Amino acid sequence: MAHHNSSSMPDDGQVSVAEPMTPALAEATERAEILRAQLNSSARLNEYYNQVVAELRASLEQIEEDEQAS
Repeated sequence: MAHHNSSSMPDDGQVSVAEPMTPALAEATERAEILRAQLNSSARLNEYYNQVVAELRASLEQIEEDEQAS
């Protein structure tokens, strides 16, 4: 069984062409891609929710202003 030499791995976490892809490394790479996709999805949802909350607050402020004016 070949042992992974962490010193041969580039700093960016990418596997070099010369390094063989082991099943464990392939699984770790796939999981990292899935986690990265989930993180991106969460960031987009968070941005969307922040926009919705801002719009709701603006609507509530407008309603309060209208009620105070009447």
